[in-house]
Amino acid sequence: MTDLDSIENRSIPIQRIISIACRNYRAFDGLHIFEFEGGVNTIVGGNASGKSCLVSAILQSVSKDTVRRWNSGWTKQFSQKESLIEMKFIAGDKEHYLRRLIVGDNTTDLHLYVGNEDKRDFYRDGQVLSYFRKLKPISTIDMIGTTKRDFFFWTNGKRSSVNPMFEKSEMVLDQVNRYLPFGDSGITRLCLLDNVVVAEKHGELTALSALAGGEIRQIFMISKILNIMHRIEKEQTSKVIVIDEFEIGLDRANVDPIYKLMESVAEEHGCQLIITSRFSKGRTNPIRLRTPKVRDYYTGNQKNHLRGLIKNYLGNSKQKIVYKSPPFSGNVSNKSTFKKGSFKWNP
Repeated sequence: MTDLDSIENRSIPIQRIISIACRNYRAFDGLHIFEFEGGVNTIVGGNASGKSCLVSAILQSVSKDTVRRWNSGWTKQFSQKESLIEMKFIAGDKEHYLRRLIVGDNTTDLHLYVGNEDKRDFYRDGQVLSYFRKLKPISTIDMIGTTKRDFFFWTNGKRSSVNPMFEKSEMVLDQVNRYLPFGDSGITRLCLLDNVVVAEKHGELTALSALAGGEIRQIFMISKILNIMHRIEKEQTSKVIVIDEFEIGLDRANVDPIYKLMESVAEEHGCQLIITSRFSKGRTNPIRLRTPKVRDYYTGNQKNHLRGLIKNYLGNSKQKIVYKSPPFSGNVSNKSTFKKGSFKWNP
């Protein structure tokens, strides 16, 4: 077994995830196996299909936390089940096989095999946690929990400026310009004008705050990725980037150019990107999710779930409600009318 004390702290970058398997984990009932390729991998599915659950499985598998609520939002029945995560990945040019057993919010068992089949080191429980401290973290972008201050630019509502949190921002600005224009946006260049970031669009300089929302999000997204790439090269961090929910607030016309940029960046820098997406057409290495579990407010006790609460609230009412799924529509027995030209309801 390799002496953990001989390994420099945070000295092992994760180069690629080979596969992950999970059993009874959050949205996944029974055993599910997912295999990943180098470059871009796309987890495809609709709302509540388990995309973010698969992302959580990847992040939880190598987490140092043994007591943490990863199952929030799912039924107690599911979260108290015994769950299993197994992941194969390459780190420090060695193959790793990890096995993590979870009951509720607690990790109860950890096994880690490091090395090729002919020569493997074995670690268990506390030794695995010590080994995790040697691994350089996976970079993540979660659009639900991300603000504009996490990106290269940020705006106070009137003007946009360079985010001081990032070093050598002008260099990143030049890197962004290499990938312009984005789709049909017409933006050909970004530059600094009195320390304010402006875009050249159709030959005219325009403040970022004056651009369309989709165009600003495109710039934010690629700038964030390029900053991560800069950190990977500078600090030799892990070459795996997980991107969840980047499509929020964007239509297909704005999503596709960002996706093409991700493919180019991943190929150029030799990184592995694992992305969640609603769209399957034109996606690289798609992993399709179709059979999620249903959250407890749809399947639990009728007194607890949403429809049950509505029924209980209106149970003693004379109103007759017709339930559909979703949206709900109501037929009221006591008909109400509205008098034309008046701003008051006239029952």
